[in-house]
Amino acid sequence: MLTNICTEENKQRVAVVAVGYNRYTSLKRLLDSVESASYPVENVPLVISIDCSGDESVYELARGFNWPHGEKYVNIERDGRLGLVKHIYQCAGLTKVFRAIVLLEDDLFVSPYFYSYVLQTLDRYGDNSIVAQIALYHNETNGFVGHPYPKVNDGFDVFLAQSTCSWGQCWNERMWNEFCEWRDHVCTDELINEQDMPSTIKGWTRAWSRYFNAYILHKKKYVLYPQVSLTTNFSDAGEHGDDNNNVVQVNLQQGDFLYRLPNVDAIQHYDSFGNNEDLYKWLSMKPDDVCLDIFGIHERKKQRYILSTRQLPYKIEKTFALNMRPIELNVKYNISGEGLYLYDTYNSGKGGGDYSRLLCDYYFQRYNNSLMMKFMKGRAGRRIKYKINKLLGR
Repeated sequence: MLTNICTEENKQRVAVVAVGYNRYTSLKRLLDSVESASYPVENVPLVISIDCSGDESVYELARGFNWPHGEKYVNIERDGRLGLVKHIYQCAGLTKVFRAIVLLEDDLFVSPYFYSYVLQTLDRYGDNSIVAQIALYHNETNGFVGHPYPKVNDGFDVFLAQSTCSWGQCWNERMWNEFCEWRDHVCTDELINEQDMPSTIKGWTRAWSRYFNAYILHKKKYVLYPQVSLTTNFSDAGEHGDDNNNVVQVNLQQGDFLYRLPNVDAIQHYDSFGNNEDLYKWLSMKPDDVCLDIFGIHERKKQRYILSTRQLPYKIEKTFALNMRPIELNVKYNISGEGLYLYDTYNSGKGGGDYSRLLCDYYFQRYNNSLMMKFMKGRAGRRIKYKINKLLGR
């Protein structure tokens, strides 16, 4: 149990909370990156919270880790395993003890300047009710479709998205309490399934982010994201990871500066599917009139029109090219061509062009085709070998 943690001084401090279970190497890598980071203030608390795994090496790492930047607190659960969801909830509850917490799971690695970003964004947006969470990770790929996910460069260093961050996040007491109030008194499975978010998220029954994503949509809140990531993810084998792959590794901030942090109304807003909400303005249409689907994963519910890269059996009202990057700039600047279509669902039609070819040309035409073919051939071969071995019981 944590002792001597509830102090007046801690209530003024932003704590780093490292979350682990049974991955010694992962936790050591995270703690080393946190220890070597730059801290613009003194007395930075570190909490190391380890779920019950019986792995004494992990426990000893937590107890013996040297923390020169302030007080260190170690919480090791020994009465039984909490599980990832309950463990995250317990750690997030530390927002009542500190000014805010930066929660880091053990397969993450931080930028040397992550703490400066947290302090600046907390000062600017910590009391703004539209901000439900401050993210440290920046998604460079839309994981629901496996496409690159560039953002509009609007001259600011942050953007807002209705998408939960679980790979490095900051909450203060206001943010976390508002979520807990909703979770405990409003949330139901029916309400979650009603939210306009990817169906994949609704199926994450073992993930706290399922509930948090439904919360920000239901309450019309957003998560604040950096334009350049302050964490990266090794995706080590565990509850939701593979064995140390680079799929979710991203560009990591390597310098410190004063962030350009405008009023929330001036920041780019993205919905839970990754669509830039400025598209409504650029199309001169309202959200009730058009469904945004530039990644080809959204299922229209009630809108007459849909802006999509998919081939759909409706009349095409307007077409845009897949030339400019990100995709939405083709709409902003009215670049004509094939690949992005505004459909009228009240009238039938033959739909757009070759969806797979157009998107592959857009995203992958700059890649080395020969190298890509070798990769796909090798991957297919390994997959076939795996299935054969599985059938043979090897």
